Amino acid sequence: MSNDATGIETSLNITIISSESADTASSTSVLLDTAARIKLIREAFGFSQRELAKRAGVTNSSISMIEQGQVSPSIQSLSRILAVFPISLADFFNFQLPVDRQANNVVTSLNGHDSKVQQRQLDARIECLSAGQFTAFSTAAVDSCGVLLSGCLQLTLLSGGQMLGQGDSFYVPASQPYRLINLSSYDASLFRCSLFVHQR
Repeated sequence: MSNDATGIETSLNITIISSESADTASSTSVLLDTAARIKLIREAFGFSQRELAKRAGVTNSSISMIEQGQVSPSIQSLSRILAVFPISLADFFNFQLPVDRQANNVVTSLNGHDSKVQQRQLDARIECLSAGQFTAFSTAAVDSCGVLLSGCLQLTLLSGGQMLGQGDSFYVPASQPYRLINLSSYDASLFRCSLFVHQR
């Protein structure tokens, strides 16, 4: 407290807001996101942590700590790990992680009573890709399959690519990053479906 020139007592109430907690939360989010992505890709290829470490030239404990979100890999370490798979650094950070569909697809029973019966929900849709269009790498929480109705598409999985012509069917395993590319000069459409199973 101090008196200013007017003789009126004034008090300065200064609040210092630290961004440290916000930065910590953001860093933790990125750390866990990176951990989930590496584990998802490793499991999609069927590699153990030991096998991935051997192929990437890093220690087994490094892979374990990264996947547990205990440490953040350097760009150099991450590049060595991703060199094992056919995925770029940009695609690694851009593909969508699978979401838990159980929270979003609640089926209410007709009598309003809760039950432990498994409910199934079919997600079926027709998707169109214009000439030259491609999707970003994404993943689904469940297996999906479908058939190409018209056009010509390239289905790219981490394990390789497959060209699809009209009438060709396809299958994408759960948690497998994939993308679709329309390499033709005309539009393409596909029918896709997935079956979600959850408990109430």
